[in-house]
Amino acid sequence: MHIAKRNAQTVIQYTTAYPFRLPESSIVCVYCCESFVDGPLFRNHMDSDHKNVNVKVAYAHLHEGFIKADCTSIRCRICSQTFDIVNEAARHLNEIHNQRIDLEFSVGIQPFWMEKDKLSCAICRTNCSNIRSLSRHIQEHFFQCTCELCGKSFATSASLQKHLEFACPLVPKQKRCRKCKIPLYSSDDQKKHFEMSVNCRQHLCSVCGERFSNWKLKISHMETTHGVPKKVYPCPECGLVFKKPNKFRAHFKIVHTHEHFDCPSCERKFDSKYYLDRHMVVHSNERLFFCDVCSKSFPRKYTLRQHMWIHSEVKLYECKMCDKQFNQKVSWKTHMKSYHSDLCDF
Repeated sequence: MHIAKRNAQTVIQYTTAYPFRLPESSIVCVYCCESFVDGPLFRNHMDSDHKNVNVKVAYAHLHEGFIKADCTSIRCRICSQTFDIVNEAARHLNEIHNQRIDLEFSVGIQPFWMEKDKLSCAICRTNCSNIRSLSRHIQEHFFQCTCELCGKSFATSASLQKHLEFACPLVPKQKRCRKCKIPLYSSDDQKKHFEMSVNCRQHLCSVCGERFSNWKLKISHMETTHGVPKKVYPCPECGLVFKKPNKFRAHFKIVHTHEHFDCPSCERKFDSKYYLDRHMVVHSNERLFFCDVCSKSFPRKYTLRQHMWIHSEVKLYECKMCDKQFNQKVSWKTHMKSYHSDLCDF
């Protein structure tokens, strides 16, 4: 990793491979921390404001691991020769300009192609629906550390350590706040903790800086308090517009990539194996989950959990327009669509 990092420093110093951070969904300049919504704006900023780079400043804002860099338009800062891929630029610096790059090791850069309406992996040319999805895809080319318990792989040892601490399903663990590390014994504990400790809330309003415990609360606040319009997600390939990011991501993966999962029994396609497996019970007719109260059987555990609310006196779902209460979410949704369709956003 040390040699790869040194290689990356040389490439950043002598080419227009522009390093950036990706804390959320915006491209953040590592020199001045300004944010940009797309690649062309970021490159214009780098060309005009950071013609002379200071690699030490860049690395002060970067974390462990391979460096994310916009490699859409790479050229040598010494002789202005252009390159299609970052490895060609590294070889050029080493052989033509005698810059110290060890070509037996990785260049140490995760290369992004970021046009205005198209995001691609600069290694395999796979298209992605958004920059976070592209980042996750590119990291798959750099997996070096594997969890010995569950087999999941990570690009850095720090990512593996976080996985072991917070996410590995095979590690018995006490759930903790990621910020202050205090133990959280239940969902109620987590809710109370976020109410008391504002700084531990992970979602930050980009307008006023107020913090929220979840993404939906942040978006609702930005819409109602700051008048930020509700975000829509247009598909860059076919122009269809989606109200929810998960619907857009599923559409993009199924329709515009080869990474979807096909049902062997019908023509349906799914964006993940999890949803394919959920669908397959339609063809197998297996009902492995039984209600202890009425002996009714269900194909999915989730459906059984939803059903159990029928036998409960507690009603979780309430229509705020007419004060009706419902045991199940599906009943509440049906009511909302029938009587308050103008207020529905699902």
